[in-house]
Amino acid sequence: MTLATRGSPFQKTEQLLYNYMTLKKAISEKRRHIDFIKESGLQKKSKSITSFTGNNPLEAKPEDEKVEEQIATLENTIRITKQYLEVIETALSEISDHKYYDIIRMRYFDGVAMDKIAEHFEVDVKTVSRNKNQLVGKLAIYMFSDEVITEIFK
Repeated sequence: MTLATRGSPFQKTEQLLYNYMTLKKAISEKRRHIDFIKESGLQKKSKSITSFTGNNPLEAKPEDEKVEEQIATLENTIRITKQYLEVIETALSEISDHKYYDIIRMRYFDGVAMDKIAEHFEVDVKTVSRNKNQLVGKLAIYMFSDEVITEIFK
């Protein structure tokens, strides 16, 4: 499963970690949007904009069909996002026993500065940086193993 499209496996892993909480929030927002559509219907468009089905441009889609399509689209994006999150969470579980695992949470999920993380662990910033890079490297292998192998043998 390809989770991102640009950069090295390490860079992709960092992108995913930085966006992990936002991806989780996106699922909640989409669920709220589905609930809103179920309760209130679709937002009304301008009268000059009409959706059409099939080959007959004069045949407008019924409202309930539009609602079902919109909900199905949102549910599909939720499903895909959940698959990405599952890959990230599985990789995170593989490194969860590492002494410096909390660097990942603090840096990527909580946005804590490297110097504050160093204070937390009572080590210097270089130690934090080195361990963060090692952990991200391991995560990259779990999430992008094929690309990592290709990169190694270039």
